[in-house]
Amino acid sequence: MTSIKVRLNCARSNKDGTYPLVVRVIHDRRKREIHIPFSVFPKEFDKETETLRYVKCRKERREYIDRANAYLIYIKEITDKIHHDLSVSEEWFTSDEIIELFHRLRNYGNLFVFAGSLIDKLEKEQKNGTASNYRNTVSAFARFIGNDREYDLSNLTVQVVKGFLEHLKARKLSPNTIWFYFCQLRAIYNKAVEERIVAPVVHPFSGVEIKKEVTHKRAISRVEIEKVADANLGGRDEATFLARDLFMFSLYTRGMAFVDMCHLVKDDLNGDILSYRRQKTGQLLEIRVEAPLRKLLRKYADENSPYLLPMLRPDGSYHAFTCIQRKLNKRMRKIGELLEFDFPLTFYVARHSWATLAQDEGVPISIISAGMGHTSESTTHIYLAQIDSGKVDKANRKVLGFLSKRTGKIQVISGNSKCNIK
Repeated sequence: MTSIKVRLNCARSNKDGTYPLVVRVIHDRRKREIHIPFSVFPKEFDKETETLRYVKCRKERREYIDRANAYLIYIKEITDKIHHDLSVSEEWFTSDEIIELFHRLRNYGNLFVFAGSLIDKLEKEQKNGTASNYRNTVSAFARFIGNDREYDLSNLTVQVVKGFLEHLKARKLSPNTIWFYFCQLRAIYNKAVEERIVAPVVHPFSGVEIKKEVTHKRAISRVEIEKVADANLGGRDEATFLARDLFMFSLYTRGMAFVDMCHLVKDDLNGDILSYRRQKTGQLLEIRVEAPLRKLLRKYADENSPYLLPMLRPDGSYHAFTCIQRKLNKRMRKIGELLEFDFPLTFYVARHSWATLAQDEGVPISIISAGMGHTSESTTHIYLAQIDSGKVDKANRKVLGFLSKRTGKIQVISGNSKCNIK
């Protein structure tokens, strides 16, 4: 027979007259206890229901009891499940085994252990961007709490979240960076709730308001695009030329994201059709290769590389991607400064600009959305299956029409048609 009960440890009295709660496990007449990080007065504990009750207490004490009750439910669920699983899979087991399995599972209640398991899983699934976001957020939170690696998810309260946000503000981070950390930490916590690692009474992120600032200008005009295409980059390094060419490459490919350009391989090009899967969503997109795009593909063709463009080494590691991304982003901003733009010039600007130019040409929103591979918009889900790829290619020709004369000329560095970035 097995007995799993919540009890007060009356052998250990605290200075304020409270007693620690424990889960008492008795199996084959052997007693073991799981200690719980809550202590209560005897009158607050109902032995029959194994729950806590209010006894003329203040708001703070009521909240404490609520948290403790939620924790007790969580602990009981875990121990009951362990007992059930052992009863099904093992002919004989001990109370020590129940406790050992509990502590092994309970380790996931540690924020850093749980986040680490999420990061490992994401990396195995090749979702390196999200894994990196979680890792950076956990590092920022560790800095806030003083690198306490034993931090329990149940300690994350509304007050702690607000304190974390104030800490980030004190570091003079931008509002959008603070918003980013807030969202990533909330995502980690929500996954812990989904997996029943933590059972919150009051969600620590509820009632905490933080707004994302309106970002700088994302789309640029036809005149500004022509300035980028015709910019005199004489004397600049190869990375600067590559950055400008990638900006135009994105425009030629319906706003292809930087990460997707990096991972294009030769097998993605079949005659006049360039097909690829978006790294972000896995969605398959097909693009007809028009003349300006063909020139860029020829310029960077390298028979010794599996990639269509020269950003990644053959191993295609995530570290290599982030390094080249930072390097080329800096060069792109330098080009914007050279052209005296009053906004930061980024590769994302090319993506937004294609959408804006297509809209100016009267292309329906549904086709623009399909051309860019948007899957988060409800209208895209409705129209994706109905849109012929030929219509999207026609939309791309409209956007490229005004660029063909100027950008058809692809600048070559010192007569060399290749660019090798290390």
